[in-house]
Amino acid sequence: MSIKKATNTFAQENIETYVKTALIFLIVVICFLIFKPFLVPVIWGMIIAIAFYPLHLRLSKLLKGKTGLSATIITLVLLALLLIPAGTFVDHLFENVKELSGHLKAGDLAVNEPPENVAGWPLVGKSIYNSWHQFAVDVREAAEQFKPQIEALGHKVLNFFKSFMGSILVFMLSIIISGLFLANATSGYPFIYKLFNRLVGEEKGTEIVDNSRKTVSSVVTGILGTAVIQTAIISAAFFVFKIPLAALLTLVTFFFAVAQIPVFLIIIPLIIYMFSAVGGAPAVLFTIWGVVGALSDNVLKPMLLGRGLNIPMLVILIGAIGGMLLMGMIGLFIGAVVLALGYQILQLWLDGVKEQLEATDVKNAED
Repeated sequence: MSIKKATNTFAQENIETYVKTALIFLIVVICFLIFKPFLVPVIWGMIIAIAFYPLHLRLSKLLKGKTGLSATIITLVLLALLLIPAGTFVDHLFENVKELSGHLKAGDLAVNEPPENVAGWPLVGKSIYNSWHQFAVDVREAAEQFKPQIEALGHKVLNFFKSFMGSILVFMLSIIISGLFLANATSGYPFIYKLFNRLVGEEKGTEIVDNSRKTVSSVVTGILGTAVIQTAIISAAFFVFKIPLAALLTLVTFFFAVAQIPVFLIIIPLIIYMFSAVGGAPAVLFTIWGVVGALSDNVLKPMLLGRGLNIPMLVILIGAIGGMLLMGMIGLFIGAVVLALGYQILQLWLDGVKEQLEATDVKNAED
């Protein structure tokens, strides 16, 4: 009887444990589904807040401890830095589209004849020359002939514009969320420290949190900082030498620089264009300027990436690139942080094994 009663009690305890676990799991899933629409903006908000936290501390001291005012100022400045260039770009885009549409309707759109040496370009020169020549002879007839390609390009441009506007809205929300994080950083950081101290121990938990914060800052300064400086150098050449579509090429250059794609893929065709369309000293100067800009990341990245970290720069770089390939732009930071955490956990495990081996050696020596 006692055995049967014990068995029933054990079964009831197991069922109760399973029910509690299922309920907790259900609550976690529902919480995640509720939070999911805000997941990307919140992660971006955390990244921005971590990146600007040192500035927030200095500004708070200047404002005599007014953390809310400091967070508000940083948020407004970041919103201005986001919205002013974006608004200018959209305004120029609409003006260009409106102008092009007006010329097409009036039938007075003129295209200059291509230079003869365009036909001599490797691989694509002849086809580019023939298409260009068709548009120079009769724009309407050429547009009718290339109508499917033009429509496909139009759809791609429209999709790009939709994606661009969506990204602007997400970043606006992310900047506002980062301001809230900065304003409440005093209570937020202790929570993160308590969580990691609970998971891996007090000493190591604090170290992991500090390294994670430094990793995000390192990626911001190392990858994004390098991309901004490199793009500024190359973009200046676009505008100085009046390269067509300079603003669009600047955006493409920045994307390539962030994605760690060689910007020589942009510079080389433009060098060919400069020598074929302009030639002389301007083409030579543009070539030197472009090559210097394209190679500048080799100097900037080692200077900015991985500063103040006891994690190898290669780990941060692989994590950032791999994360971006897996999750897009946000993966730059998530990938770098996750791989850095994995590296630290591996180091903790290896240190534990080393301590065990040393203790075993001491014990054997005593025996």
